[in-house]
Amino acid sequence: MIGGLTPIPTKTDPSSQIQSEKSSLGKNDFMTLLVAQLQAQDPTNPMDAQDFSAQLAQFSTVEQMFSVNDNLVALQESQVSLNNTSVLNLIGKTVNSTGNGFALAEGASVDLKYNIPTDAEKVTIDIFDSSNQLVVSTDQTDVKAGSNLFAWSGLNSKGDEVPAGDYFFKVTAEDGLGNTILAETLSSGKVSEVIFDEGISYAVVNGVKIPTTQITQVSGN
Repeated sequence: MIGGLTPIPTKTDPSSQIQSEKSSLGKNDFMTLLVAQLQAQDPTNPMDAQDFSAQLAQFSTVEQMFSVNDNLVALQESQVSLNNTSVLNLIGKTVNSTGNGFALAEGASVDLKYNIPTDAEKVTIDIFDSSNQLVVSTDQTDVKAGSNLFAWSGLNSKGDEVPAGDYFFKVTAEDGLGNTILAETLSSGKVSEVIFDEGISYAVVNGVKIPTTQITQVSGN
């Protein structure tokens, strides 16, 4: 097994599979019905040649449709396999994604990133530990619209260094009239494992399962 990969077992109900197979007719069933129709026809009043040609044309069309469908299924499976292989390369990489969780290393600082659609007179950044306890709160003023960051030194409100671990932050912004501005927070951390579940790939970052489609940036180890 590839390290960091968590397989998700696929459950198949045999009865539902049999029922699904019986509920649809394949090209062989179509030909069987056509042959049975020819065998059961009145010899004195056989099927009109034009009608027979039309049914053969329908069979040819059905056969082509099944061939196209099989090719599309094979192409889709190949694409999924390629995507899954590519996603495995994320393990051990540092990624940014939409979210508010991050990992703090011992004695390190971290850049907390967020986006705001318009200029803000004041932005408040609250940082919490994994127990949902407020660690520190700080304000930024006259913040411009777009991508912004707050460089947290890893110190709490008392100026003490906090232990390494998982943290999350909340951003509250308001304009000069006191109106709230919606802020989008960005999460950062290392991918510890990859999970495939019902055709969707997830990267586990800071203990949180994140769809890989939400990853906005990938950097080296």
